[in-house]
Amino acid sequence: MMNTIFLCALLAAGVASIANVVNAIAVVEPKSTASFAVAPKITASVYEEAMPMLYASKLVYNFADIVAKARKRDITLELPDDFPLDDLSRFASESVDLRDFNDGNGLSFSQLDKLLEKNKEVISAMFEDKEFEKSLVRNLKNARTCNGEDNECGQFLATYRSIQADISCVYGVVKDKDNKRIVLSFRGSKSPFSNRDWKTNLNAKLVEMRTPKKIKDQMKGKLQKRVLVHRGFFNYLFNNKRVDGDQRYDRILEDIEPLMEEGYSFYVTGHSLGGALAHMFSFKLAGAGPKRDWVPRPLTCITYAAPFSGSSGYRAAFEQEEQAGLIRCLRVTNGEDVIPASPPGSLGIPIFGSFRSMKHTGINLRLTKYGMKLRHSSVVTLWNAVSNSIFKPVWKLLDWHGLALHEDRMKENKDALSAVTLDGLYEDAKVTNKSFIKGEVTQHIDDEDEDEL
Repeated sequence: MMNTIFLCALLAAGVASIANVVNAIAVVEPKSTASFAVAPKITASVYEEAMPMLYASKLVYNFADIVAKARKRDITLELPDDFPLDDLSRFASESVDLRDFNDGNGLSFSQLDKLLEKNKEVISAMFEDKEFEKSLVRNLKNARTCNGEDNECGQFLATYRSIQADISCVYGVVKDKDNKRIVLSFRGSKSPFSNRDWKTNLNAKLVEMRTPKKIKDQMKGKLQKRVLVHRGFFNYLFNNKRVDGDQRYDRILEDIEPLMEEGYSFYVTGHSLGGALAHMFSFKLAGAGPKRDWVPRPLTCITYAAPFSGSSGYRAAFEQEEQAGLIRCLRVTNGEDVIPASPPGSLGIPIFGSFRSMKHTGINLRLTKYGMKLRHSSVVTLWNAVSNSIFKPVWKLLDWHGLALHEDRMKENKDALSAVTLDGLYEDAKVTNKSFIKGEVTQHIDDEDEDEL
């Protein structure tokens, strides 16, 4: 995903507007006994949680490429002798729904591995990148690694939705029985030159999103009713007038609910555009009302290179969900990447309406060639504003933005990331605002967020 440099320069004036921040402290009421499903306590390290999400993000790109080639009949896949499916042709006109197999779990990763092995020469020959097949197999192998060992893990591809990919978001759902979790992975931008993705990324006007039911009473003023979010991302999930059938948000929940079991966790991930969708989807679902109480909380959202999703009111509401134990969030970025700093503000220049600066959410793991930095969104400093600014190198944008560099830098910092947990970071005063740790949510709202649209 990539925004034009001249647009970024035009919007740069709204990046560091922290001087007009209003600090309204809302003390969270003591937590009552949860009426919703409760996710098990996660004891894995940040590295152990984040790396599988990186490979899930990679795989959703890989599957997109193969499915697109197969639907255009550029490739024809042969099936292994013991493959549970006897025909792949129906997926040319419908989404890949595999929940009829393996007791309703989907196709196992080991079965997918056999399919790839059977067709590796065909797949490699049809892609310009001759390393594609090797990369795909490697990603699949890494994604199914259990407890540091490559074995026959109980991981399954349940659904992969890419019909109407030119007008709607693409995602996959994986059931991981070994780690007792459901993983939803949103695909990011198809390419820097994708017409579909450019339209979404540049549709940076703000739209009202209803404040989730579980936190609205803790919010102040107009934030009890609505928060302001990026219209392009919002429309993709909740208000896509061009898509046939249910909106993506509702379809995803239909895909996930039959897979969920007691004692499971729910993870949401994505890269670039997919990361922005992951944040917004997680925010809405984490705070959803009783109808969604089958969803185990807290949800875990781990993203890579995600751009901004909303304004300061959205950030305040997101932090309220974190404080209430509804969501935990890690946002991984490369320090040189301009995309996480885009768009720095809504397209509200005078001829279109009010300008509002955009804000990030969750704990940011910022990776550079010198190491890493961890900081929660509740920490509002000048340095935070500078690090989120658009003034970054652009001559190697695809490298800075790509998952390959994220993977390399995660591995370089493996020891440090293996020594901390995500829950521990929320309690670390070096990472998170002390008031937040004490149970107070700082509803740091820009003045303009109190205005009507």
